[in-house]
Amino acid sequence: MTNASEFIDATPSAALLIESIRDIGYSLETAIADLVDNSISAGAKNIKILLINDSDNQPFLSVEDDGEGMSEEELLSAMRLGSKDPNIVRRKDDLGRFGLGLKTASFSQCRQLTVESSKSGKATSMTWDLDLVREKNAWIVKKNYIDDGQVGTKIIWKKIDRTKLEINSVYTNFILNNISEHLSLVFHRFIDGFSSFQKKINIYINGNLLESYNPFNENNIATIKSEKRVYTYKGGNIKIQSFILPSIKKVDHEEWKKYEGEGGYAKNQGFYVYRANRLIIKGTWFGLLKKSEFTKLCRVRIDIDNDLDTDWKIDVKKSKASPPKQIRDFLGEFMATVEIQGKKVYFRIPQKSKDNEMPIWQKISKDSKSYYVINRSHPLINKFLSENKNNLAYLKLFENTIPYYDIFSLLASERESIVTWQEENEEDLHSIKELINLLKKSKMKSEKILTQIESFLKDSDLNITSDQIQKII
Repeated sequence: MTNASEFIDATPSAALLIESIRDIGYSLETAIADLVDNSISAGAKNIKILLINDSDNQPFLSVEDDGEGMSEEELLSAMRLGSKDPNIVRRKDDLGRFGLGLKTASFSQCRQLTVESSKSGKATSMTWDLDLVREKNAWIVKKNYIDDGQVGTKIIWKKIDRTKLEINSVYTNFILNNISEHLSLVFHRFIDGFSSFQKKINIYINGNLLESYNPFNENNIATIKSEKRVYTYKGGNIKIQSFILPSIKKVDHEEWKKYEGEGGYAKNQGFYVYRANRLIIKGTWFGLLKKSEFTKLCRVRIDIDNDLDTDWKIDVKKSKASPPKQIRDFLGEFMATVEIQGKKVYFRIPQKSKDNEMPIWQKISKDSKSYYVINRSHPLINKFLSENKNNLAYLKLFENTIPYYDIFSLLASERESIVTWQEENEEDLHSIKELINLLKKSKMKSEKILTQIESFLKDSDLNITSDQIQKII
């Protein structure tokens, strides 16, 4: 029997495939970010995003830049699906990969995509109309004739059908805010100008200039930064640096809320992966560490080059990634230190006492368990116990009713700041006076009384100054 074969045309139906492409999984903000990628790769310094109603009172979105623009041949190539070989070597600053982003991002949100571009004083324009593709069942774009314009590119979305937009409505304003927050984060390095070679890029949304959002709060002196680590992989360098954000006690309420991010600190802890200085994924430990309340302030920045896309399994949307095993092993070792640092933020490291100072509370450890008791040797406590033999029972009652789990929960959530309960300052002073009188009766010297009271106040957080104590003594 002779083996024979023939080739059969398996060209997919344009009408059906184009509809499937629409469901790759973009959100509105990630789709717009993909368009911004193209503008940055084209060398744009100003990118203007406009969301308004068109002349027919229908939602209209445009992204306009002052980049190098495209010729007619280049534009036609850009309008084709899969216009780039993902395996070719690209410029280090190229944010694209598959040659799909412009089309897949746009089709995910609208049924009509128009691109106008000018280069060397010559303007060209082409349109994808999905209704026309469906009608003709053909991969066709429409060439438009426009006047020559300035250098740059303008992307226009019409027939926006995946997001219900009513211009000037509360919902649309909410969407605009989400877009702004997303772009401020994803492109924060470009907005700031991340090096002397990279000038700042201005991104406008409906005329409003975006401010960058650096998720690591690097300018706060309370942020704990590790030394930058460099891991060599396949001839390239992967840069890693950890950040422990300030606790709620170190910042005001406004700053705390700002760096909390959508979903809170617990959700946003983890690795932040940058590809060619563009954030592609955030808030994941890649299964190397469980998200917990005690590591919620930990964020680790990873920088990779765009030639590692295959190794990191970068998807079309540039919103998913997974490190190769060799890098995972390195990250696992790196995280051991970061986890310890993150947990330390929650615990107050007591200062070493002076020779004549004594803490109110003592930590007792036994059989891998720890608990706290009131220090019987403290002069104030000793005096209290000597006054009445029944006072020991009261002391034990206090010790056995410490709400450990409530305190743990509050410390972990940081929704509240835990302080020592206080009455008004006048009542605090009254209590301190009684303590001082008690110590005087025991014939303790004034200097020793001052030292003991100051030690007590350090542990109690009562709002009383040393000057006030000295006046009482």
